Amino acid sequence: MGSAVETLCGQAYGAHKYDMLGVYLQRSTILLMVTGIPLTVIYAFCKPILILLGESTEIASAAALFVYGLIPQIFAYAANFPIQKFLQSQSIVAPSAYISDNG
Repeated sequence: MGSAVETLCGQAYGAHKYDMLGVYLQRSTILLMVTGIPLTVIYAFCKPILILLGESTEIASAAALFVYGLIPQIFAYAANFPIQKFLQSQSIVAPSAYISDNG
């Protein structure tokens, strides 16, 4: 749904169905946020999962430390990606360019 929002919003914008732009943005954001919940559970239990898959305890511990830091990124990305595609579909690229330049 994250990638589809660019196509759907582009079609809605081209057809002058501006109300659908917001609908697609909201649906995509909600869907990505909900999808982030099971991913968070998997990330939270990555150490035992890796050990179960035969990885050494040391590697699993190091990987878990890294993955725990990525958990907030799941939801940040779920909020950012649809907005970015929503704006791009309307040829509004200045905010993304500004953030990329100053980030």
